[in-house]
Amino acid sequence: MASPDAEKWRAAEKAEYDSLIENKTWILVPRPKNRQVVANRWVYDIKHDGRYKARLVAKGFTQVWGEDYNETFSPVARFESIRYLLAHAALEDWDIESMDVKTAFLNGDLEEEIYMEQPEGWVVPGKENFVCLLLKAIYGLKQASRQWNAKIHQILLDLGFIRTYSDAGVYVYRRHRGDSVTIIVLYVDDLLLMGDKPGHIKAIKEALMKQFKMMDLGPVSRFLGLNIVRDRKARTIDIDQIDYIQSVLERFDMADCKPARTPLPAGAVLEKSSHTAAEHSRKRYQSLIGSLLYATLGTRPDISFAVQKLSQYNSNPSDAHWNYAKYVLRYLQGTNDYRLRYYGASNDGLLGYSDSDWAEDRDDRRSTGAYVFLMAGGAISWQSRKQPTVSLSSTEAEYKAASDACRQVVWLRTFGEELGDDISRPTPLCLDNQGSIFLSVNPVTERRTKHVDVQYHYTREQAELGTIDIYYVATEDQLADSLTKNVSFSILERFRKAIGLVSPSAV
Repeated sequence: MASPDAEKWRAAEKAEYDSLIENKTWILVPRPKNRQVVANRWVYDIKHDGRYKARLVAKGFTQVWGEDYNETFSPVARFESIRYLLAHAALEDWDIESMDVKTAFLNGDLEEEIYMEQPEGWVVPGKENFVCLLLKAIYGLKQASRQWNAKIHQILLDLGFIRTYSDAGVYVYRRHRGDSVTIIVLYVDDLLLMGDKPGHIKAIKEALMKQFKMMDLGPVSRFLGLNIVRDRKARTIDIDQIDYIQSVLERFDMADCKPARTPLPAGAVLEKSSHTAAEHSRKRYQSLIGSLLYATLGTRPDISFAVQKLSQYNSNPSDAHWNYAKYVLRYLQGTNDYRLRYYGASNDGLLGYSDSDWAEDRDDRRSTGAYVFLMAGGAISWQSRKQPTVSLSSTEAEYKAASDACRQVVWLRTFGEELGDDISRPTPLCLDNQGSIFLSVNPVTERRTKHVDVQYHYTREQAELGTIDIYYVATEDQLADSLTKNVSFSILERFRKAIGLVSPSAV
């Protein structure tokens, strides 16, 4: 309020306050005795379109469990579900629209009796000692997201949608015996609507706008920080995180750094530090790794190995670890405009790759397992993870990695079935180790494998059930290889091209 933009911020506060009053969020009552009164504060932000936004947020950490709140869990859609649906939309040439709910949490009905201080700067004259008895949920309350989700969940059910068991943030509406479908992706107050009937999507949007104050954002261009670029003529959908990556580079003073060609330098060796890191160094490192993880989860499988490897040193990073983490930023500087592309004209269904790098970890000799799944020519799901136990052979390490991939296959197929996809045929899973393939398709128990935990035989069971078909691929064609180790530029370049990670200039 001391800034040159004070009037704009005051107007933003007024808009928020008026919305709270119009929504009958609270009533003023005398301050109760022997009850906790929740504090609040104003939070300010300038949105990406230039709007000044003020939000009144309750200080949820002052709430008392059992008195002010009980359950707090609220589901949101998974990133891999969103990518699956975007790839599906490219294949089927579906319409994709987006909506945003204004002051979404204010729609949630509270079950508990909660008292809150009046907003700073908006105390009602003559009632300075009164407090707000909340009738609706407000941002910052521990149960606010849960109550909002319960409200919109019921509205969607009333409109004929069914929530999928595979992802509680995805709702499906089927018509004409399942031949026609409309899907809603719900992520807190952001909605993605897609389907094969534009008229029905429009009708659903109108029905939702009668229930809530919403912004119709039209054909999707941005969702959860992802830029979504569509070429209907070429039947491609591209997703990227250019804006997010640029913000991370600026936050860590790397916006003008020299680009690197790979996520980690050649020959990089990461090991535990023998010295204790200072508290500020640890927090700085953890902040950077967390920022990189979000890029990995969204659109950048190419940095998955580097980030999961560096994240193992969060508790005690060394200067070398910090420099390697900044090297990942240098790589992102040179590839910040890379995007995942889904080719609708490819007609490519679900295809998986699984791989492992045996005893790769220098500290405990555990192996790194990985998988990547493609659809419509682009990656929709990937993972790079250190295995929980030591493997005594490369075959065992690969077998464990295949087991992780199989669990993901089952989830993807179940999700697809709930969407109405045809999953009658097995999903191809490509391995590059003949020993692990032999174990996967044959009920063999012998000296070198009798110790393998029963959970890893899940791969064999799924092969017998016809869920997967296992194929051998040469190591140079194993796409998951780049998620298990630090690879050369030529291998990385081939990996990016194969999973649909392209630069805007790519044809």
